[in-house]
Order: sequence, then structure tokens, then C-alpha cells
Amino acid sequence: MKKTMLWLLGAMLVAGCSHTKNSESSVVENGVKISGDTLILSSDSPLKDKIETKTIELQDYNLVLSSTGVVTAIPSAYAEVPAPFGGRVVRSLVRIGQKVKAGSPLFEISSSNYSELVKNYNQTKGDMELALKTLERVRDLYNNRVASEKDLDEAQQNYVLALQEYRHAVAVAKEYQIDLDNATVGQPMVVRSPIGGTVLRNELVMGEYLREDEDAKVVVADLSKVWVKASVSEMESPYVEGVEEVEVRLASRPDMVFKGRVAYTDGMLNAETRTMQTYIECDNSTGHMMPNMYANVNMSLKGQKHIMLDKSAVLQSSKGRYVLRRIAENTFVKTVIEVQSVEGGQLLVTSGLSEGDEIITQGAFYFIDCK
Repeated sequence: MKKTMLWLLGAMLVAGCSHTKNSESSVVENGVKISGDTLILSSDSPLKDKIETKTIELQDYNLVLSSTGVVTAIPSAYAEVPAPFGGRVVRSLVRIGQKVKAGSPLFEISSSNYSELVKNYNQTKGDMELALKTLERVRDLYNNRVASEKDLDEAQQNYVLALQEYRHAVAVAKEYQIDLDNATVGQPMVVRSPIGGTVLRNELVMGEYLREDEDAKVVVADLSKVWVKASVSEMESPYVEGVEEVEVRLASRPDMVFKGRVAYTDGMLNAETRTMQTYIECDNSTGHMMPNMYANVNMSLKGQKHIMLDKSAVLQSSKGRYVLRRIAENTFVKTVIEVQSVEGGQLLVTSGLSEGDEIITQGAFYFIDCK
């Protein structure tokens, strides 16, 4: 008896959606008419009593986006400090692990280029001061009708040119954080830290010559806060804006939970991986999070409403996953949807359906062979 029932069910499945392939629209057994992606059940179709439909309603669900990430220093709080000029290391002024402030001296180098820069600054400063004195003298003579207007214009022009050269020299010196009040030709240059933080690397050797294009041998970073760079899939990327809570667990310390917030997203997808880089800012006052550590990231969206479906309502075809959506009495259309699996064995619909749509939730498998 059981074998007979199984045979009848199998026959119904085959007969329910088999039809002549040379016809765009045809009536098939069990009262199912196929027209493209549209299925029409006749009023006496035996399949009507075997299906159930439901109107889509939004449901409360705290969606969690899970990803893996890598700890990285915040760019604005990380500095590789190279030698600004080619020169020989005279003295190292810091050690690894030392706390420094912005402007703190890191090391000294002896450089002819540095001496030339200081010399040029002193020269332009002297030229500017001399041009100013000349201008003041010529202006006084002009006011007393001793100098001509041409003499005054020439003096003003010379002063403007000298002032421009001086300001340029000052700007260059500031770019290299040169203390102009104490800079002396022939003396070593003091290289200073551009940021406050901790010295993470110091590979200087006394007496070695550093080329101008050489990689930095001193690294300073403020790791009191760090970023965790995580990849979010293309389908999940629209939800990142609604993330309210982030938890990070280091692969090496899964027992510790670090709270974070979404600080920045790339705003574009990687063409190869189809993912979006998301940067999570975390407090690292404990110092447990170090650059290049691996981490697991959970981003929670609380108080959100979503469309949730049981897996039985979703079918699969070469075009992707789809549901049968009612568009009229006894008339359904195949509707392609995008979903993602969530806890409880349900599927969260990310696109394809809207609140108020009515779909077949039970018995959809009777139409799985419908082409």
C-alpha cells in the first residue's frame, strides 16, 4: 500500500508539470497551464488543495553579519619615519616601546643637504630683511621727494621677490620639522616624530649611511585605538549602514570580546572577490590587539524588520532561487529572489519580494519541474 502511494505521488509530480515543449502556452494534466514563467491552475485542479499561500509580512529580526578580519593601525595614527635627506646616523634618541609626542626627537643625521637647506634659509632671511630695510629707506626718500616713483616701485618689487623666497624656505623647513631657531649650518639634523605614539621599530645603526630613498627604519604608532579590516559580501553590503553593535574576537584570544563601531567603508566592491572592505574601530587600551592579528567580526542590526521565509517555500532553477507569487486568482508567477541563510534554518530575503506579496509556502515542490 505504501509503495502504491509513493508511486502515485511520483506520478503526480511528473504529470503536474510535464507539457509539450513546442508550445509557449499549453494545458497539462492536473489542471496546470504554463505560459512562460506564469502558472495558472484551473478551478478543478487537484493541486489547489495541496498548496498553501501566505501574505508576506515584515518580521523583527536582529540580523548579524559575520566576517573575518585583520587588525591594522589607523592610518592617521601610524608613521614610518625615514631620513628626509641622505646622511650618516649620528645618534638614536629613542628605544623600542618608548612613548613619544608629536615633535619628539627620534634620531640625528649628519647631512650636507640639510646644511645646504639651513644655509639657504639663512640667506633668504637675510635677503628679505635687507630688501625690507631698502624699501623703508626708499619710501622715506620718496616721501621727501628725493627718490622717484620708479625707485619706489623697484624697491617694492625686490622686497616682494625676497619675501617669496624666504617664505618658500620656511615652508620647506617646516615640512621637514626643522627647528629654525636652533638650526645651525654644519650641525646634525634632528629628525622628529610627526605623531604621538609608541616606537614600534628602531633599526638604526650608529654610523650607517641612510639614503634619501631608503625605507624607514623607525616606526611610530598610536595603537590605543585600531581598525579591524573585514570583508562584507556583496549581498550583505547594503546592511552595513544599519549596523548598531560590533563584537570582535581575536583568533588568538577567542575568550575576549572587543566592542567596536563601523568607522569607514571602501564604498566600492572588489571586482574579484565581490566583497566590500569595512573598517571597524576598536578601543585597544589593553594593548591586546596588535597589527596583522586575525579576528572574527559580528556586526548586529537591531530593531530591523525583514522578510523571512521557510526553505520549503523557495525553489531552485538555473536562473537562481525563486518563489511562486500570486498575481491573480489561481495564477502564480516565478519570481527570482536573493536570500541568505540565518539562524533557525530560515532564509532572509534581500531582494525580489515586498511586504504584501502573496506566495505559495507549502506544496511549491509540486511545480518544481515546470519549465
